[in-house]
Amino acid sequence: MDQDRQETFDEMVGPVGSTVERLWLLATRRAHRTANKLRVSARKRFPYILPARGPLSDLDGGIEMSAHIFSRDPLVLYMPVGGPRPLHPLAAIGRRLAARRATFLLMPMWTMERPAIVAQIGRDLAWYAARFPLHEVIFLCNNEEERRLIAGVGGNAMFSNHNLMISEEVFRPLPDVSVEFDAVYNGRISPMKRHYLAFEIDRLVYVTYSIGELTPSAARAFIRRLQAQSPRHLIANPLVDGLPGRLTSAEVNHVYNQAAVGLCLSAVEGAMYSSMEYLMAGLPIVSTPSLGGRDVYFDPDYCLVVEPEPTAIRRAVDRLRDRAIPREEIRGRTLEKVHAQRLELAAFLSALLRRKGSSAPPLETWPFSGTEGLMRWATVREIAALVGEPDRA
Repeated sequence: MDQDRQETFDEMVGPVGSTVERLWLLATRRAHRTANKLRVSARKRFPYILPARGPLSDLDGGIEMSAHIFSRDPLVLYMPVGGPRPLHPLAAIGRRLAARRATFLLMPMWTMERPAIVAQIGRDLAWYAARFPLHEVIFLCNNEEERRLIAGVGGNAMFSNHNLMISEEVFRPLPDVSVEFDAVYNGRISPMKRHYLAFEIDRLVYVTYSIGELTPSAARAFIRRLQAQSPRHLIANPLVDGLPGRLTSAEVNHVYNQAAVGLCLSAVEGAMYSSMEYLMAGLPIVSTPSLGGRDVYFDPDYCLVVEPEPTAIRRAVDRLRDRAIPREEIRGRTLEKVHAQRLELAAFLSALLRRKGSSAPPLETWPFSGTEGLMRWATVREIAALVGEPDRA
């Protein structure tokens, strides 16, 4: 384990076939990490140092970000933020919308419960406010501690966990699907997901995918490690050249319905979409203690938080599996909590639109269609064009 209680690289890839292969994996890992650090370092600094005009002004235009246009008049954008300098996509798009009144609703994808990150946010908010006085920035925080920390450095912050955005129409119980597995774990190929904690579970299905945190060769070694644990452990994703392909949301929901329990095994992340997906599908949850806000909708009647040890995880899974809590009960009690907080957010958004000069009636229905619609990634340049980029101020 490293200092953040993540798996080390060696623990992730497990035994390899030869000394040469091991040395190759280590060398490519180092090169991959160095390249990523350089890329991220440049990306997060560019928006803060580039000129407003001239040939260098668009060097940050290729930064990838997501922005959902909640309202065009007044302009309100919903944006996920995260990483070591979370506000860099805001700075990049803000430069292009400097002449327009705009409101940005920022959704933390990764926990802000880190002093160094919060301090950087405070400095970047002050920088942003001085340069873009026509813009308002509001953080929708995943838990009260995150809200308190961001407010403490001058941020306009409210509690509104991003798992409100999960669609209950997509993630739901499927009564005609048989339970074949004791547990399901939806976790990408990443050290922070700590897949090893599930290795003692008897019947286990994984939903996994790569976002490039490991090189392809290391990711293949990780997949082989999962496959080698037990013939009763299955990867639900189709494998293409040894790497997992993506599943649709409907296919993921079908996998959930084949399992008795959902797993949440990271120590630190964001609010973890899959935790809410499990609950909406009617699955009880076994989780480790964590930062990030995934436990906001947990209920001790069907969510067990246990120590990050494989034996403790297996025993908790067995307990919840054997209790056979009706799925509609878990889903119904979760949706009661979700609906109450959706009403609060809808009321806040209605008031925000009125304050910005909108004559539209108050929101009567939930205005978000689910995370697939909210998390469409594009370049800053493309999003500015979609919004309607005015001349630079």
